[in-house]
Amino acid sequence: MKFSLKSKTVNAEYSIEGHTGYFLSDDNKMYNIATRREIRLVMYGYTKGYYLNRKFYSLTRLQTMVRKINI
Repeated sequence: MKFSLKSKTVNAEYSIEGHTGYFLSDDNKMYNIATRREIRLVMYGYTKGYYLNRKFYSLTRLQTMVRKINI
């Protein structure tokens, strides 16, 4: 699936199970569909992860939630 953002167009390759508004693109960045913005990778203590709907998810936890989008 292609999505046009404010400055470029990206291909959505992976969706996040339980969070329908977020996806990972072919450039290995996470985006929010509703706001059409990139979600920043953050450090929480010593753990890398993302904030999805005001809740922190570590990269290891997100690995179990990622699903490939079939086109």
